[in-house]
Amino acid sequence: MKDTKEIKALLHLLDDPDQEVFETISNKIMHYGKDIIPNLEDFWEHSSDSFTQERIENIIHKVNFNEVYSNFEQWFAKDKPLLIDGAISLCRYRFPDYHEEEVRKLIKSIYQSCWLELNNYLTPLEQVTIVNSIFYSMYKFKGYKDDQKPSHFYLNEVAESRVGNNYSLGILYSILCEMLDIPVYMVALPQQCLLAYFDTIHDFFNIEAKPSYKIQFYLDPLNGTIFTQTDVNAYLKKYKFENITKYSLPLSNQKIISNCMQSLSELYEALGQFENSDELKVLSQLYDRQA
Repeated sequence: MKDTKEIKALLHLLDDPDQEVFETISNKIMHYGKDIIPNLEDFWEHSSDSFTQERIENIIHKVNFNEVYSNFEQWFAKDKPLLIDGAISLCRYRFPDYHEEEVRKLIKSIYQSCWLELNNYLTPLEQVTIVNSIFYSMYKFKGYKDDQKPSHFYLNEVAESRVGNNYSLGILYSILCEMLDIPVYMVALPQQCLLAYFDTIHDFFNIEAKPSYKIQFYLDPLNGTIFTQTDVNAYLKKYKFENITKYSLPLSNQKIISNCMQSLSELYEALGQFENSDELKVLSQLYDRQA
């Protein structure tokens, strides 16, 4: 905790009734970043004025949000950011002091359980069947598509409850497959979020040509159910979605997190938590700036 005359003076001006003065003081306090939070918390505890306490709570929230925004700004700007880092940063939007050791430990444990069962002679379907068995049966992850719980979006809460949604379970599954070197990636369909097993196709007559990708099958991240390309095409045609090809491309890690933020923002809006909704919209727009 920092302890300077300037900080003490700023904190004692937090009860100034003049809004313009308060905004100036607030901006100066936020300039210190997260280092100022212990001072704010200590001042909150020793204050008996609910009006001042509310102001302090708002400043702490803004400081934490600025920290999350800065982290995501850097993450979205990277060429190939790690998906787990984006998911953990999203956890810190809701839990600013969250430490990711438990989530990483759980993912490593699931990875080791899968690695012991896998070998180079298994077919893609056999590989996924093993991962499904360990992920959904041994570790008991389950998902709900139409839920109204923001907690199902945050990896730390999902890791604790083992209950998530398309995004959180899809992200966990994708991270696991990347560690296992299994080419399963998230794809976005209208009103759907699926995983897909991609085959890499090389043109051996043109070594300079970029490899192409073909989906062998799809998976529902909620429960591991497998769908064929025919199933997905039928779904797209049934609801008259055009340009089927674009729905067969893997999403970048930035796009996955951006889509997750947008869906979470919509949920918060439906729940009447408009401040959370607006903040997540701001965070998701960082993707558009980098795209």
